[in-house]
This record gives sequence, structure tokens and C-alpha cells, in this order.
Amino acid sequence: MTVCSIRCALGLFILMLVAGCSSTLQQQDISNSVSQTNGHQKSEGVYFVRPGDTLSAIGRRFGVSSSQLQYRNGIADPLTLKIGTRLVVPHKSQQVPDSFAGRARFIWPLQELDVSSEFGSRNNRHKGADLRAPRGTTIRASADGVVHFVGRQNGYGKVVILKHADNIQTFYAHNDKNLVKKGQQVKQGEKIATVGRTGNATGNHVHFEFIQGRQRLNPRDYLSM
Repeated sequence: MTVCSIRCALGLFILMLVAGCSSTLQQQDISNSVSQTNGHQKSEGVYFVRPGDTLSAIGRRFGVSSSQLQYRNGIADPLTLKIGTRLVVPHKSQQVPDSFAGRARFIWPLQELDVSSEFGSRNNRHKGADLRAPRGTTIRASADGVVHFVGRQNGYGKVVILKHADNIQTFYAHNDKNLVKKGQQVKQGEKIATVGRTGNATGNHVHFEFIQGRQRLNPRDYLSM
């Protein structure tokens, strides 16, 4: 073998090695760290937030919940998620303490979540989430705020709208009874209404909307459960 052929073979080997390393690094986007849980190896990954990402969307991509991501990364408010943020994606067995939901900025208006119609259903015209529950079930404030509206709206029956910081509102509709007054200060978890089927409703539920500015957002992307 000549010196030239040896050099060519060596160069080709180096190119193949570099290409192999590059491919491996790409594959490690979600599996490049390991944590120890109960004496067993539980794989974790690292993900960098991209434009348009939400915790819920990232969680669905990797088979974990938004609460697991929020808890593992110490995120107090999912609304503060920024492009380029480094997230540790936990193993799906990651445990989230029951008390964690209570510390989240926004919570669901019902203690037991039974979603009968998701945000974006009905040809993408449904701008909230319908939460099924027996008539009279407590509807609680999703976060600290001020009662912005109490009364009736066409199609929605009895409605309560709360105003929160950062130009955010939460909307609760089809209520059986409204239990607050306009201008009243409320705390997260405080009873503000009861579940009913007023307005155009086929069964007892609360229609819940999460609104920032004039944009209605998917509650699953910003709430703790």
C-alpha cells in the first residue's frame, strides 16, 4: 500500500468517525443525562425550548405531563417559558407531590377534572374546555384576582369572569349559581360559583376559558394538572 493510499484511507476513516459522532449527538437530544431513582437507572433528557413551544406540547412530544416538566425544572409559572430555556425532561415515572398543584399560579376550577370537550374541538371553534361535574359542584377561582363580570351572556347562561395580573382573564360559564359580586377580590381556590347547565348546555358542566389580552389559549398549556 502506498503512502498516498494510506493517507486516503485514514482520511476516510476520520470522516466516517465525525459523521457517526454527529449522528449520535443528534440522537441524544432527549437522552443525554441519567438520574438515579429508587436504585434504578431512570433516563432523563435535555430539551431546549423552541418558538411556539408550551410545556404541554413538549410533554406530549416526550410522553410526560406538563406538571412533571414544571416540577422537575422548578418552573413556578408556565407563562414565563422562554425560547432557548434548557429543560430537563424527566422519566415518565417522575413523581409530582400533591402539594405542588396548590403552589402553581393557575389551577383548574374543579377539584376533580373530567374534560368532556377539549379546547379547539368542534372544527377548532371551541375556545375553552368543558369540565363535566354534578350540578352544585364548587367552581373555584383559578388564581387570585378581581371579579370583572357577573351575570348572563348569550349562549353561556350564568357567567363569572375574573381578571388577573399580566392582562389575563379566566371565564366560567353555564353556572347554576354565581356566588361573587363585581369588583370583589378573590383568592385562588375560593368558591365563586356552582356547576349547572344554564344557557345552551346539554348537561351539567363548566365552560372554562383562559384568556390573555384578546387571545383565548388552551388551558392545558398553562394550568398545573
